[in-house]
Amino acid sequence: MRRCGPRYVGAVFADILQWSAQFAHDASAWVTQIAQAHPLWCFPIAFAVAFAESFAGLSVLIPGFAVLVALGGVIAASDIGLFPAIAGAVLGALCGDVISWGQGLHYHHQILHLWPFRKYEARLERALHFFHRWGAWAVFFGRFLGPFRATVPLVAGMSELEFRRFMAASIASAILWAFGLLAFPAYVAQFAL
Repeated sequence: MRRCGPRYVGAVFADILQWSAQFAHDASAWVTQIAQAHPLWCFPIAFAVAFAESFAGLSVLIPGFAVLVALGGVIAASDIGLFPAIAGAVLGALCGDVISWGQGLHYHHQILHLWPFRKYEARLERALHFFHRWGAWAVFFGRFLGPFRATVPLVAGMSELEFRRFMAASIASAILWAFGLLAFPAYVAQFAL
C-alpha cells in the first residue's frame, strides 16, 4: 500500500492540526485548573509560559498565547491579584529574550546549521529580513507578531545589536505584551461575570 500523495498528506496535516488544537485546549484547561486551585502559582505559571513563548526553540512547542489569555480570565474569575502574573510574564519573556539574544551573539550565522534551528531556517531568514528592515524596532514589534516573537531576539544577537538598545525595546514590549495578554482578558471577563 502506497502512503504518499495529496490525500495522504492532507489527512496527516489535518490530524496534526487537530492534535495541536486539542493540545492548546488541554494546556489552557490545565493552567486554568492549577491557577484556580493555587492562586499563588500565577507568577511561576506566567513566568514559565512567557519564557517558553519567548525562547527560541521552545516557542514552537508551547501554546503560550492561549495559556496566558486563559490565565487572565482565571485571574478575573478569582480574587487573584493581576500584578504577580504580569510580573511573571514580563520576567519570563525577558529571560527568554536575553538567552535567545545570547545564543545569536555567540553562534552568529552558524546557528542556521545547528539543531533545532536548522528546521526553522526559513523562519530565521524572514526574521533576519524583518530585523534588517526595522532594526531595534523589530525587537519591539516582533513581540506582538507570533512567528517573530522568539526568533527576533535570536536574530538581534546574530546581528550584534547593542545589548542596551535590545533591552530597552525588549522591556517596553514585554510590559505591553504581558499587560495585554493578561489584563485585557481579565477586564473583559469581569464584565462577562
